[in-house]
Amino acid sequence: MILILLMLGLLGFIVGFLALKHRAQRWIVGGASLLILVMAASLMIGNDTQHWGMQPVTKTTTTPLQSAVKNDYVSLLLYQPIKHATTEKVYVYRPVNQTKRQHTAADLTTHVTVQTSKANTAVLTTKTTRWAYRNAAWRWLFSATGNHTTLIKRRQIFSLPNHWATLSVSQAQWLAKQAKALKATEQTTMATKVKQLRSADPSLSATQAKAQVERQLNQQTPSVLAKLIKQAQQQSKY
Repeated sequence: MILILLMLGLLGFIVGFLALKHRAQRWIVGGASLLILVMAASLMIGNDTQHWGMQPVTKTTTTPLQSAVKNDYVSLLLYQPIKHATTEKVYVYRPVNQTKRQHTAADLTTHVTVQTSKANTAVLTTKTTRWAYRNAAWRWLFSATGNHTTLIKRRQIFSLPNHWATLSVSQAQWLAKQAKALKATEQTTMATKVKQLRSADPSLSATQAKAQVERQLNQQTPSVLAKLIKQAQQQSKY
């Protein structure tokens, strides 16, 4: 509608001052059209630069997460440094029940925070603030002028349980190699210890001996894993 008013004001101004013969008609039609033209142009400029008729509206969404990559020992949130920046990062995550990974935006309107929570599941809380029209009248007035949902800011908060870890893509690749080696070592250790237990106590079945060894290895896993993650975080993040 604002564009129609702008065109009507322009046409009325031209016709009023150039086509009409009587002086009074010229000033009435031309003057009124000039006023409409100025008002319409001012409203367009104000809407475009100062967001007249609009207000910030914030929408909050919560997305449950699963590990960004498959790892038998730990769930991971990944990040990739932007070029060789020390603080600017793009975080890589995967929503629950989805195979495709997603990433945060690398722009000045997006602020990302990673925090630890006491919950058992990881979630991403996204608060998006955009400009929106105050009411239907303002929306109708500027209905044909372009984008009406300009992004103001986006706040993304990753809330991760204690058993999650945050690593760069490069660090996660290093950890995956170490985890594979650890799994192979555990299998060798289990076979050896099962034999030792059955040799020391022939009354034990293979299943009973294996269960005992698994309990011992499971008790050792948290400390070994903590050490591996700490070593991974000390690797180059690039």
